[in-house]
Order: sequence, then structure tokens, then C-alpha cells
Amino acid sequence: MAGPFGAPLSTAPPRSPGPLGFNDAGDPNVRAWPGPTPGATGIADAAALQQVASPGEAAPQDGSAMSGSAPIAGIGLSAVVRIPVPNTGGLAIELSPRGWVPKGGSTSTLFIQDITGKRHLRLDHGFNVKTNTIDYHWNQKGTFKELGIADHAPAGAKGKALYNVAKVGRIAGRALLVVGVALDVLSIVQARKRWRQVAKVLAGWGGAWVGCKVVGAAGAAGGTFIEPGGGTAVGGFVGCAVGGGLGYFGSSLAAETLYDWVEETWFEPVPTSTEAWSMP
Repeated sequence: MAGPFGAPLSTAPPRSPGPLGFNDAGDPNVRAWPGPTPGATGIADAAALQQVASPGEAAPQDGSAMSGSAPIAGIGLSAVVRIPVPNTGGLAIELSPRGWVPKGGSTSTLFIQDITGKRHLRLDHGFNVKTNTIDYHWNQKGTFKELGIADHAPAGAKGKALYNVAKVGRIAGRALLVVGVALDVLSIVQARKRWRQVAKVLAGWGGAWVGCKVVGAAGAAGGTFIEPGGGTAVGGFVGCAVGGGLGYFGSSLAAETLYDWVEETWFEPVPTSTEAWSMP
């Protein structure tokens, strides 16, 4: 069916999301519903927030339900991120060794080391030449000036607990990262606005990485002031978890807000001189 001047008619809502008179009841060149839909506003009309699914098909999601990876990011990143320790000449907290490692693997689980691994303070379990027994102790090389812990210094009960937590945390943290990434990939697949969710997820993980390092470094500095070595590690890991979680949440929210602002901002074009003269 043709409308005025041969323009095709189509079925349009009474009010489009754009300006009145464009593809809605105010447009003389389209066939539109004469008024609001019979149900509440927002149900199957122009005000609907998401698409209506066909029978037997799940309604499209915006991805927000599956993007709650903030705590997972915060805890998981502590297993892989180098958490800087301020005022130590490049030392950082890690759960994996750097540099030379024995063929059978390292007997240590916690490392405060430089990028090469040559300067290090590591929490070890094995034979201690100073106590002449098997115990939990600190092995250090080139870090006494910064942390004040002598080589083969016994770590005691606190060291034992920290050793075991670091051992489990290395595996559990990486597993959490896999879960967090999988949840976010699923959120992208299920999102109605897929690129919006991609931006949100990427910004979230970027913010989590930065937050882990910045707040983790502050925690490591505070922990070193309380108790060098063990306090350094605990403060760094707690700071990383908190900073990573906040960084993920804040950055993803900022990306989501910015995307929506760019997408929804509408600028009315300035009429040309010809259009201006023809306006009533």
C-alpha cells in the first residue's frame, strides 16, 4: 500500500524513540498505531527496554546479570600480578619464583623479589642450617637492607600459616581467574547490546589490574611498617584483592555509563538555508 506521493506505508508505533514525526504517528508517510498500546507503557511498544522474545525463546539480556566478576577479579589477580613493594628498589610480591629454579621445583611458596629473581626474600619449608632442623624459614639474598630479615631466619607459626595460604592461593587464584573470564565471556554472548558489554568487561579487567597494583602497593607498604616479610605479603595481597575488586566495579560502571551517553545523545541537525526559508 502506498501513501502520499507514492511513499510506502509501514506499521510503526505511536511514538518512536526519536523525534516526534519520524516513523511514528506524527509522520504523514507511515501507517502507525493511533495511540499507546493496550497494555502498560513499555510493554511491546517504543518504550520497551528490551526486545520481545518469540514463543519458546528466552528474552535477550543486557549482560549485566553475568558480569559480577569484581570480587573474583580482585582475589584472582593476586595470584598472577606483581604487587610492588614501595621503597625497596624494585621488589614485588609474587607466588611464583623468578630466575633459576631447582629441577624438582622450588620448596618456597611466597616470593618478594626483583624482576630477575636475584634479589629475593622467599618463604621456604625444608632443612634450616641455622636451626639444624626442618622448619618454616625465610631465605634471603640482597634484601636485608630493605626488609631486615636475615637469611634462614625462622618464620614460626605465622610463617607456616602464610606458607600454606600462599600455596593454596596460587592454584585457587588462577582457577578464580578462569571462572571470572568465563562468566564475562558468557555475559558478552548473552548481551543484547554486545559491544556495550565488551567495553564494560574490558574496562573492568583493566581497572582491576591497575587497582590491584596501586592499592596492593599501598597495602604492602603498610604491612612492611607493621612487620616486614609476613606483614608485607599480607598487606599486599589484601590491598590487591580490595583494589582489584573496586577497580573492576568502578571501571566497568564508567565504561557502561560512557557508552550509554554516547549511544543515547542525539544532536538535532542545523537546517540549511533552503530549509530555513521553507519553514512556517
